[in-house]
Amino acid sequence: MPRKQLHEALEALHEQLESTKELGAKEREALVEAMEDIRHALSSGDPEPPSTEGALSGRIYALIEDLESSHPKFADILRNVSESLANLGI
Repeated sequence: MPRKQLHEALEALHEQLESTKELGAKEREALVEAMEDIRHALSSGDPEPPSTEGALSGRIYALIEDLESSHPKFADILRNVSESLANLGI
């Protein structure tokens, strides 16, 4: 179930990115990069090399904080992604 929720949250994030013109280039780039890293972690089965353990979840948390006031919808979606990653042990 967590994997399905994660895929649904990633799809919602992608749709929101496509439909929103309000994001700055830096924010958009950070979100796209995070989505690519999440997809890579899911497909490889190895979430992160040991030296970067927690780096992906830490970046997602930082994005949530950055977007909380300016783009709360993205922050909410990222919270769902973060919860699903935690449930999967990523």
